Amino acid sequence: MTIDKAKQLLAVDNPNKSHLVDCLEDLSKEYGYIQGMTIGNLRDLVSGRKSLAEIQNLIEQIKHKIKCTN
Repeated sequence: MTIDKAKQLLAVDNPNKSHLVDCLEDLSKEYGYIQGMTIGNLRDLVSGRKSLAEIQNLIEQIKHKIKCTN
């Protein structure tokens, strides 16, 4: 859901900055969780989740959108 939420926010022309920040926090948690499971050699338990590269890309896009939002 976090990934879908991020994509929806990125599609909006003038999103609320607080929504972007909340989404960034959620994406960061998701990234950390998957990274931790990968390091712990438990990646198969989160195999249905998105890749770290995709989440990192969304994080960068959200950061950019935050900078561009007044």
